[in-house]
Formats: sequence, structure tokens, C-alpha cells
Amino acid sequence: MKKSVQVSIESYSDGQEISQKAQGDLYRKGDHYYLRYEETEAEMRGTVTTVKLEQARIRIVRSGAIRSEQEFIVGKSCQGIYETPQGRMGLETVTHAMYYDWSDGLGTVEWSYDLFVMGDPAGRYRLRFHIAERQLS
Repeated sequence: MKKSVQVSIESYSDGQEISQKAQGDLYRKGDHYYLRYEETEAEMRGTVTTVKLEQARIRIVRSGAIRSEQEFIVGKSCQGIYETPQGRMGLETVTHAMYYDWSDGLGTVEWSYDLFVMGDPAGRYRLRFHIAERQLS
């Protein structure tokens, strides 16, 4: 079953906060939820993001103008990629915590992780997705 949703995304890193909102769709397949939305930031326009939400794992796949794959599992190191027309970079995430406060795919998902780009530390991040059913007028 597909639900139309409003997604609020907050990213915190090095004392900076970036917030964005997007409209998307939420699907359930077995025990997993899939959130799909189009990026709204200018440098990522034309990019579609799919987030696979599992109880102990989050996977983010972007396709379009920017292509990337990232995976988050608490206590694990996960390899990923970030690809633009200028080239491809290897990513690594080490996830510290993951928190779900939701029901039937709606609510809040939050996690924190260290990001490494081409083996070099790129910062500690905290992401929060708040997913709410979109009210159609």
C-alpha cells in the first residue's frame, strides 16, 4: 500500500543544521518500509532518493543528477559510493546510534554516524527524518 507523505529532513554536522522538506511516497514491503522523494536542494535537483527502513538497518540510494549509495548499521562499517558527472568517490559510514519512534512507517527515524570519503574523515553527522501522512486538499 502506498501513502503520500510529507518528509522533514534535518541534518546536523559540525555545529551546522540543514533542514529541508519534501513530498514523497511511503511503501511497505514485508517488514521493510521504502520512502521515495525528489531532492529539493538546488545542487541535487533531478535526483530521486529512496530510503529503505528496516529495524536495524537504513539504506539510502540516490539516482539522477547525483548517484549515491549509503548504508547504516549500528556498530558496523559500511561501504558506499558518491558519483557525480565529475567522478566517483568511495564512502564509508560507521553508525553509532539509530532511533525509531514510529507506527506503520509514520513518525521519526534518527541516526548518527561518522562519514569517511576516500578513506579520510569527513565529519560526524546526525540525521532525522520525520515522516507524516500528507493531507491532500
